[in-house]
Amino acid sequence: MRLEVAELALPSLDAAEGDTLALFVGPERPLQGLAGLADWRLAGAISRALRAGHFRGDAGEQLLLPVQGRLRLTRVLCVGVADPPGDEAALRALAYRALDALLKAGSRHQVASLPPVRPGGPEVGAVARLWLEACVRFPAERQLLLGDAQALRRALAAARDALGVDIQLGAPEPPPGPRSPSLPGRRGVLR
Repeated sequence: MRLEVAELALPSLDAAEGDTLALFVGPERPLQGLAGLADWRLAGAISRALRAGHFRGDAGEQLLLPVQGRLRLTRVLCVGVADPPGDEAALRALAYRALDALLKAGSRHQVASLPPVRPGGPEVGAVARLWLEACVRFPAERQLLLGDAQALRRALAAARDALGVDIQLGAPEPPPGPRSPSLPGRRGVLR
């Protein structure tokens, strides 16, 4: 498995490529973090689903949405988080539930962020270790994690070494440059 990290920002989300964007959606409104950025890029599709009651963000609840060409991904999987976990057991269960749903959906190239934690809950190192444990149990070919890239890279490297798992860590490949528009008809110099 290849695990990449990038900053949690609109340019990173816009450049992210894969088949599924996994979001943790809790009770906060407006949506925060990766869910908020994705909702912005999806023209409020997640917020509309929440307002309509099709999805509440409750624990165990999941919603699959098409991206409709607004991102370089095919679909969005929203995973409900009624209350951010405050301990490692609840965090492990949340990570397993999210990655199991991605695996069952046939996702091989994922974009996500680490699950949210309650203030005073597990530190980023513990969250990274639990996430890697879940990744080993529910593997993908490639996963891009968005967040504080430098802190994520350090925490994931330490967790990988502590667990002794074979996961490659790196930065995402740069997206291809802008495509030049092709003109219909003859190819050549326009005068």
